Amino acid sequence: MTDKSRRNFLTRSSAVMFSAMLLPKSAMAEQAEGQKSVRILVVNPNSSQEFTDVIMREVRRVGSPGAEFVEATAFFGPRYIGTRTTAAIAGHAAVDALARILSDDPNFDAAILAGFGAQGVPAMRELAPFPVLDMLEASVSAAMLLGNRFSVLTGGERWVPMLKERLDNLGLSSRTASVRSIPLTGAEIVKDQDRALTLLADLSEACVREDGADCVILGGAAVAGIPRKIADRVSVPLIDNVAMTVASAEMLARVVAVPKRSDDFPSIDSTGLSDELGTVIK
Repeated sequence: MTDKSRRNFLTRSSAVMFSAMLLPKSAMAEQAEGQKSVRILVVNPNSSQEFTDVIMREVRRVGSPGAEFVEATAFFGPRYIGTRTTAAIAGHAAVDALARILSDDPNFDAAILAGFGAQGVPAMRELAPFPVLDMLEASVSAAMLLGNRFSVLTGGERWVPMLKERLDNLGLSSRTASVRSIPLTGAEIVKDQDRALTLLADLSEACVREDGADCVILGGAAVAGIPRKIADRVSVPLIDNVAMTVASAEMLARVVAVPKRSDDFPSIDSTGLSDELGTVIK
């Protein structure tokens, strides 16, 4: 697939979803009557329950009335993803967490991998009989409908080249105004919110003035909820990666019919895996 076709595909696939995402919560509440309820799994690829708590507070705040959200935290691996190595380990942990959940309860309409730029979604999609959403992909799909070029902000400078690689792989280099980071890791953002708010607001406006961004994505579990707190300090729309992915997951769960899976996985011998994950690939 060429860069142009990737961009066109992402734009077309997100258009219907994003039009519904723009509804105010009051309108969503009215529409919820008579809509099918949805059940969404939220998988934190970090092994930190503190991060899961931060994510789920925002997930439940922005979720539609009647939607049920079930949390899962990685059973092993890094408490915070900040390098390619920890990202790879967390990808395994996310797939493992999904396999454990599905072994007891497969009744979900969609799932979210709650790590911006985290690995694991393609493998999770292979396992899950429902849509699995990547927070970066959901956020970028919305950003392309808000303007020609977008910037991405996150915490931790090691994430900058990693996110640039992801965007390059999606064929979106020409739509990316910049990828920047504040000098705080995700863990530090959670602990020092006042400083994080100021840094993110100032850097968001710098992306507009210096990089020509038409909108700015704030990426990472630690920044969930921050865009609404600093929106009045920035001259372009801010995209909350968690809120946008929740809206996308609900829309997919409600309007896209997923056919029943009939394919079986090939048997592959493995060692050192959890019983649940080993059973899936055995």
